[in-house]
Amino acid sequence: MAVKVRIPTPLQRLTQGKEEVEAAPGTVIEVIADLDRRFPGIGERISEGGKIRRFVNIYVNEEDIRFLQAENTPVKDGDEVSIVPAIAGGAMRDGNRIPCKFLDFRVCHANEEVL
Repeated sequence: MAVKVRIPTPLQRLTQGKEEVEAAPGTVIEVIADLDRRFPGIGERISEGGKIRRFVNIYVNEEDIRFLQAENTPVKDGDEVSIVPAIAGGAMRDGNRIPCKFLDFRVCHANEEVL
């Protein structure tokens, strides 16, 4: 048995269009690393430096990992992991609010303050 991982639509291009994939059990960050080995590029969109990016929410069996053990939350055979991108957001440029789309899970511009 394996861990089921639900992939959000913006990342499905990295998983050959699959909305659900399997991963080896471990911790949340180990599951992300396993996904990245099989689907190169997915890891950098979800995590950075061993931490989940702040605009990505991860749930294990419908429980938000921020209220569990964060990246070190254990994931066992049969568990379900859901990756959910933050939808709301924006950025400031020259004091004006501009839209910031996280469809590629990246900050719009390095010199902009993300809200």
